[in-house]
Amino acid sequence: MKNNIKILCSVFLSLLLFGGCTSPTPAMHEYRLAASLPVVKAKTTPWNTKTLKVEQAYGDRLFMSLKMYYVLGKYKQYAYGRSRWVESLNVKITRSMTEYLRRMQLFKSVQSADSKTKNDYRFEINIEDFMQYFDENEQHSYVKAVITCNLINEATHTIDATKTFQVKLKAKSDDALGGVMALDAALNKILKECGLWLQGVCLDK
Repeated sequence: MKNNIKILCSVFLSLLLFGGCTSPTPAMHEYRLAASLPVVKAKTTPWNTKTLKVEQAYGDRLFMSLKMYYVLGKYKQYAYGRSRWVESLNVKITRSMTEYLRRMQLFKSVQSADSKTKNDYRFEINIEDFMQYFDENEQHSYVKAVITCNLINEATHTIDATKTFQVKLKAKSDDALGGVMALDAALNKILKECGLWLQGVCLDK
């Protein structure tokens, strides 16, 4: 009888000690921006013989992190606990802009940030805002995307053109996924507006 009690006690202790270790942990949700936007080929311009290098986008360090931040009310800022980016926003925005301008064919060639080649122009991207915002009750959310672009003439080392693009969109759902979808739409809008702006700058020269 005593042996049976000892066995039962051992089994009970084992369940207490190891049972918690087998509890399922919620998986981390990883999100990416698709930035899938059809491109209309640019008109023939003097820039069709020029080359452009898109520099790595820069901005606040939170845009260079895999953490997904959001703003609550006027003063509070948090990071989602179980959601993060697959790649940092500055990396994704840089690549999306590079690919979009390449497909436009406004320039003879568009080089990536790590290119060592000499180019006629340099394109700088400053991420000023790219985040989801909630009201104090966390019932409604929207996103703001603010990006400033500078076109720099490498021969003269001067800024030939600069423009700030601002987009504000309501999120379809008040959670991380809703924010991602709205930010993706905002980025697509900025890519399109930026391409049209660059084409206009060229035609005005």
